[in-house]
Amino acid sequence: MIRWTLPDGRGLDLDATFGKHLDVLGLKGTSLDEVRAYATHLAARASALYGEGAPRRELSSCPCCDEPAAASVEALRVYGVPYHRCERCGHVFVRSQPAQDALEASFAESDELAAAYTDRAGAERRVDAIALPKLRWATDAYRRAHGRTPASIVDVGAGGGHFVAACLREGLSASGYELSSASRAFAAATFGIELRDDDFLAGGGEQFDLVTLFGLLEYTPEPRRFLRAARQRLTDAGLLVVEVPRFDCLGTSVQRTWPEIVARHLDPTSHVNCFSDTSLACALDAEGFEPVAAWYFGMDAYELLVQLALRLGEPMFATAGDALLALQPALDAACFCDDLVVAARPSA
Repeated sequence: MIRWTLPDGRGLDLDATFGKHLDVLGLKGTSLDEVRAYATHLAARASALYGEGAPRRELSSCPCCDEPAAASVEALRVYGVPYHRCERCGHVFVRSQPAQDALEASFAESDELAAAYTDRAGAERRVDAIALPKLRWATDAYRRAHGRTPASIVDVGAGGGHFVAACLREGLSASGYELSSASRAFAAATFGIELRDDDFLAGGGEQFDLVTLFGLLEYTPEPRRFLRAARQRLTDAGLLVVEVPRFDCLGTSVQRTWPEIVARHLDPTSHVNCFSDTSLACALDAEGFEPVAAWYFGMDAYELLVQLALRLGEPMFATAGDALLALQPALDAACFCDDLVVAARPSA
């Protein structure tokens, strides 16, 4: 059990899970060439999206708690782009963002961004190592809340369809929404799944027992719109599961120290939000949800290993990889990790 506290002093008690087994080097490999290449791509993309003359959208308030954005303070810069932190709820966000259409177009058509989720050779590994553990955690949370298995599931921001594929393999009814054309094509070719490309935010339509937003809210300037839409699409016996990056973690500290080669976590070309537990609680509470369960895990030790290897040479993976990665369970248990999954039920 863990307790979260809202800015108004209300306490929220959540069932807590800590840690997640993941053979990260087996999944990502030990070559730095892809890290360097992707970081170079992101740096160029950041320059195009945030450069002089590029259209901007200025946020007037915190995306989670509505505190005036002018009251936020700069927390760090990545590729020269400042992230600001809300002093009320701790949410971290890019205050001067690319125009919404530029951000969406860049994401939707970027094969490089989709590459990690559209690798056919690694598709089965991702289903087994990433999608199935999340599905089992989510369905366990649903059973605790409602005493049965969810009859219908929708995954919003479904990527290459790995989570939907995991659901179908477990005999569950599931569908997904995905903006990226490359990811939709991959899901169709690899898993035989047709992901929807219409607007989940438009509302109406089919309702679902379980709505999942894995790694989606960090991409959108208005994350609460997705929470609001999810609330409308849930059945009376509904549950929402969201996954977000956490700012208060070792991974952030590492990237604050070495912000010039960043290939994950704080990437301003796509991740315009990074959450605190309080900021996520504020957003959920404002949109009619009560958080009931939290799962803390991350890849902070991997981030540290990669950044050290970039400076000391690739043999770091062989000589110190296992030792450094063994730090992750302690970081997870201390809530000093970069990933958080939360289950929330509609408020009474």
